[in-house]
Amino acid sequence: MDREIAQSVRTKRVTRRVIVAAVALAALIFCVAATVSWLRPSVRRSELQIARVERGVVDATIQASGTVVPEVETVISSPVEARALRIQHRAGDQLHAGDAILTLDTSATKLDLEKLNDAVAQKESALAQARLKAEEEIAASGAALEQKQLDSDILKLKASQNTRMHAEGLVSAQDELVAVTAKKKSDIEIAQLRDAMSRTKRTADAQIAAAQLDLRTAQKERDQSERQLNLAMARSDQDGVLTWVLPEVGATVRKGDVLARVADLSAYRVVATISDVHASKLAAGMRAHVKLDDTTTIDGTISSIDPRIENGIARFYVTLDQRANPRLRNNLRVDVLPVLGSHGNVLRVRRGALGQGEREEVFVVRGHVLVRTLVRWGLAGDELIQPIDGLREGDEVVISNMSEYQGLKELRLK
Repeated sequence: MDREIAQSVRTKRVTRRVIVAAVALAALIFCVAATVSWLRPSVRRSELQIARVERGVVDATIQASGTVVPEVETVISSPVEARALRIQHRAGDQLHAGDAILTLDTSATKLDLEKLNDAVAQKESALAQARLKAEEEIAASGAALEQKQLDSDILKLKASQNTRMHAEGLVSAQDELVAVTAKKKSDIEIAQLRDAMSRTKRTADAQIAAAQLDLRTAQKERDQSERQLNLAMARSDQDGVLTWVLPEVGATVRKGDVLARVADLSAYRVVATISDVHASKLAAGMRAHVKLDDTTTIDGTISSIDPRIENGIARFYVTLDQRANPRLRNNLRVDVLPVLGSHGNVLRVRRGALGQGEREEVFVVRGHVLVRTLVRWGLAGDELIQPIDGLREGDEVVISNMSEYQGLKELRLK
């Protein structure tokens, strides 16, 4: 015969079933939650570049490339057409003012100099002859004038005597007229001789001046040839480093060809190039940042802009604030960032992959979640960019390329 189960036993059984059901339901909920969490997209913080929004100065820049060159570089050109006989120094050698760099074969120039010396001697002789001839002609004219003056004095005396004798009735009126006429004729001849003597002097002066001009021209040609001969041993006119020299002994050079370059490597500047699209944005006096590498940047000023555009490229020159910075090297390739504008005490963040448009959606750290946020940008530089709307000071922004998460509004941050 069955007996009724005690109430305490039935209560324990019900309690046990409720507990088992509750545990099973909790396990089910946990599994569902874990599955949902596992399916939600996530990314590791260590895989991202994250920058903090702060306040400071933002410069708007454009990209250009440049080359570091010596601020002062002397080009030594060949003064004559010749052949290289000796090369005393090679590129990289330290030079002092007056040091010989190379020597040219100057036999042809020496021959020309000898010819010019002969020409100068001939011009000097011609000048001396012109002076002697002028002196002789002037002396002859002077002697003739003095002789004619004596004759005129005699005729004057005779005319005076005839006048007195005619008054006393000793000579006829005809004799008196002949004497007076002879005196007038003598005066006319004296005047003619004086004019001739003046013309002779002017002619002699002109001939002497022409001879002197020929002599000076010949002397200048001789001096120029002598100077070129002295320059044939190319010498440095300053202390510096030989950056380039004619590479081969025996090479033939023409007049004006570059023989060597000597640079003062204690100070540098930058020669930069940029697309002609941006050329109109540049102006002399504009500031620029020169990036030597990822860690070193030197500021400078655009000193001048080449007005020529070649193959779509404009060239400009930057004077550096630290022209003697030890990191500078001749022919070092650098990035040049002309500053178009600048704002101070504004929000800024490291640019990274940001700034692909005036408005852009970026991921902002909100606790353990990355939230996609729309941001409007202002000034943009190479390293920094100004957020105008969408971000606050202290926000952490992902600056890595997040294109693979396009379309997602949130990301779990691990």
